[in-house]
Amino acid sequence: MRNIRRQFAAELRKYYLEVKCYYPDHIVNLVVLFIMFSGFFKLFTNSDVIPDSAYYIGFVYWFYANGIIGESSVSISTEKQSGTFEQLLIKPSSLSSILFYRSACWLLFQSAEIAVVMLALHMILSVPMSFSLLIIPVFIITMLGLIGISYLLSALTLVFTKTASFTTIFSYLLLFFSGVAEGVGERGAAYYLLPLSQGIDISRRIILKLDVTVLDIGLLVFNTIVYLLLGIVVFHSIMKSGRKKGISMEY
Repeated sequence: MRNIRRQFAAELRKYYLEVKCYYPDHIVNLVVLFIMFSGFFKLFTNSDVIPDSAYYIGFVYWFYANGIIGESSVSISTEKQSGTFEQLLIKPSSLSSILFYRSACWLLFQSAEIAVVMLALHMILSVPMSFSLLIIPVFIITMLGLIGISYLLSALTLVFTKTASFTTIFSYLLLFFSGVAEGVGERGAAYYLLPLSQGIDISRRIILKLDVTVLDIGLLVFNTIVYLLLGIVVFHSIMKSGRKKGISMEY
């Protein structure tokens, strides 16, 4: 447990120092996020119909998914580019745990930025928004499932180094096919396959005070466990194979 706290604290400090040193980048990121979410609301809503107060949650979940899926892959690519990837492999902590803590720290810092942007949207553009603390457990479970997907892409990055293009394509497919812009109760095939779709639907129902069944929660937990275990197994299999055949350290 002490080792876990130390690893998490180290990654948290690393992100804090990056934000402190490169704060202009984060200010620009806030402006870009505001413009992007404003565009989403204009593009996906009918001007004659005011969206409900939970409509925004799909875009917020998609933003997190877009980042969390690619965070580990980008991290590995960056380490290879800077020539420090070997140092990660000789650390006492496993590479998979390091990537997990980095993803968790990314979530924390991005949550602060998202909160600022959503507040600005609500105050400046009068976008209706409601929130419930009950969606936090749903959010955490959903993000764990997405971390499982990120392990799958990270495994590809270990072999091919550059997988950013695949990540970008996958993220935009999620935007249009995971129910981000759909209303409550509109469940396509993606709902039964992706924890992101289930997390969005359940969170909207909680915010709007609609019924959430045990089956809904069970399906989300089941899919999250499947994706997380599959991602970890594939990632460790690639690592094990790499120790025997060699993993490319070149960028």
